[in-house]
Amino acid sequence: VRGKEEISGDNFSLYHCREGQFVAALSDGMGSGITAYKESEMVIDLLEQFLEAGFTKETAVRMINSALIVRSDAQVFSTIDMSALDLYTGICEFLKVGASTTFIRRENWVETISSTSLPAGVFHKLDLDRTSKKLYDGDMVIMVTDGVMDALPAAHQESLMKDIILEHPTENPKELAAYILNRVQQYRDREPSDDMTVLVMGLVKY
Repeated sequence: VRGKEEISGDNFSLYHCREGQFVAALSDGMGSGITAYKESEMVIDLLEQFLEAGFTKETAVRMINSALIVRSDAQVFSTIDMSALDLYTGICEFLKVGASTTFIRRENWVETISSTSLPAGVFHKLDLDRTSKKLYDGDMVIMVTDGVMDALPAAHQESLMKDIILEHPTENPKELAAYILNRVQQYRDREPSDDMTVLVMGLVKY
């Protein structure tokens, strides 16, 4: 968590939204602490509800954007980062709204999926980045919030993150997530200036 805060403003979800479909979602609420937590929690809860109700992923994201905009009590901004995997075909669809870079590790190389869009709740017309990739047995998908990337030197964030991901050859997602977070924190000589979340999925063929 950021500095002296007691709760992270990031929220995530890992779930089967329907047969053969697995979704990993990550949301970074604006600011930090309980306010940011409630914002990102609302985004994740709505996303789960819309997908379970049968809406497409893009429609669900657009409905969330509308819900954030119509809130009258305050301006609410949150990122939306979603990796939706078809467990039968291996096709993974990445949807990003203001989200940080996602990394795919395959053997001895790492691919990046970036976003240039603004967070949800900023504009009525949503700017949605959408990419699909074929994933294979042994691949690992690493999702992070901005706090992780911003803890690294600005000019070399993506290249350093690639190096860190390749340093630890484990096939255990939990171990890799913990390793990445620990290594990134070594670049900071003070308390984190933002919440930091690392979410890792590993693909295993049965």
